[in-house]
Amino acid sequence: MMKRGILAMALLAMGTAAAGVATPAAAQGAGHVTIEPYVGYGFYGSLPRNGGKLKAAVAYGGEAALQLTPQFALYGNYQRSKPEVEGGVFQRSATVDHWSTGLEFSYVPRGGAEGMFPIILQAGVGQARYDFTEANIIGSAPKFEDTAANLGLASALRLSPRFAIRYGVNDYISNFRKDLGITNQVFVNVGAELRF
Repeated sequence: MMKRGILAMALLAMGTAAAGVATPAAAQGAGHVTIEPYVGYGFYGSLPRNGGKLKAAVAYGGEAALQLTPQFALYGNYQRSKPEVEGGVFQRSATVDHWSTGLEFSYVPRGGAEGMFPIILQAGVGQARYDFTEANIIGSAPKFEDTAANLGLASALRLSPRFAIRYGVNDYISNFRKDLGITNQVFVNVGAELRF
């Protein structure tokens, strides 16, 4: 039930972004691909049902996008982090992977006049994966994964037609161990966006 709710939320956000903005008839600027390696910092919070608290940690990841129109792109994202675990049934550390794919919408206020930066919105669906193999586990499976929604807000400082510094915030909302509860993990990130 919770998985369906998260999936519905992600699809609703994508549909709202697509329906709320008229795209230009001309597909100027469409067809290019961007690749962005990035580094982030994640704020995890507590895991449901005595799973302990995951401390804030550095994350490393990458994103690729295919521009469909000047405003819309399809993207795929993957990141990994290794937060320390405090309390609960898991101890020491965990490996946490997030991946998602979805729709990205970009808008430059006032056509970029007066140095305005783009507003980039993302909505996607994927998975959150936890690996507690290195942890001391009391009566629990060491690995599990669940459906996740990814909602993002970003901007970019374009230094050339093919290079930009991109920065933003992503919120991964997922189930934890089926229906034990919901996790809400927020990452701030900065990366180098290469356009081809």
